Amino acid sequence: MAVGLPGRYDDIAGRVPRSLGDLRGPSAGEVALPLHLCWSGMRVYDVGDPAIRLGMYQVVIAEGMLADVEAHLDARLLMEVWPRLRRLIHSAARAEWESRFPALAEHARAHATEVAAELRRAREAVRARAEEAR
Repeated sequence: MAVGLPGRYDDIAGRVPRSLGDLRGPSAGEVALPLHLCWSGMRVYDVGDPAIRLGMYQVVIAEGMLADVEAHLDARLLMEVWPRLRRLIHSAARAEWESRFPALAEHARAHATEVAAELRRAREAVRARAEEAR
């Protein structure tokens, strides 16, 4: 019987900290992620910029091991971006983070209307640009 390769998120539980207090990443300034997280493209992120931080946190959660997550994420900043970030990460990662930290899910629910409105505005902007290009 052939055994397949493990799934990318089979080990997600081991990549989520036990406590948000274990997140000791920077809360300001620029962060240069190591090559094992960002092997191509952007490696330096300004965590003070919410949009840039969103991309960095997505990379760290998707690609990082527990040590990476703890070293590069900040609990307060994670909570800030979570309502948007949860839409960008794999459902297995989202489920694990939200089951371990119900406050993340609660915060996302509290901001669901705001995030939905942002998405509508972004879709409208994309449609308008497409129309202009025609």
